[in-house]
Amino acid sequence: MNFKYFIIALYLTFVLLIVTMVFKSCGQNIDLESKDYYAEELEYQTKIDALNLGNLYADSFLVYEEAGMVKVKQAVSLVCDSIKLVFKKPDNAKADRSFVFKGSMIKPLLKSQFVSGVYGLNIYLYSKGLYQIEKKIKL
Repeated sequence: MNFKYFIIALYLTFVLLIVTMVFKSCGQNIDLESKDYYAEELEYQTKIDALNLGNLYADSFLVYEEAGMVKVKQAVSLVCDSIKLVFKKPDNAKADRSFVFKGSMIKPLLKSQFVSGVYGLNIYLYSKGLYQIEKKIKL
């Protein structure tokens, strides 16, 4: 059998794909520098520090459903000025919810406020510093 036309067609297809990829990559504008790079890095470092501090308390928080309520159980010894709960639903931004509580007590939340499914929960504890805890939950 004679495969020369098949090999030529395969080679030309490969070259066409490579040329297309080169032109698409040249057309993208990717800014790798910013005017206030140092300030952005300091802000990002505070997020990293908050996550590192929050990892110490990550196991202290338990999220569960009981009698039509979503409850967040925390360690009694944990004292803070305020707590912020941010529920983010990855597949539906309209279902995101945020709650702020003064002091160290988290009140139960109505389950009817949430769309059932998987949420990413960020818990922010404001005390002498910022503590951030990340959890995935299913409601």
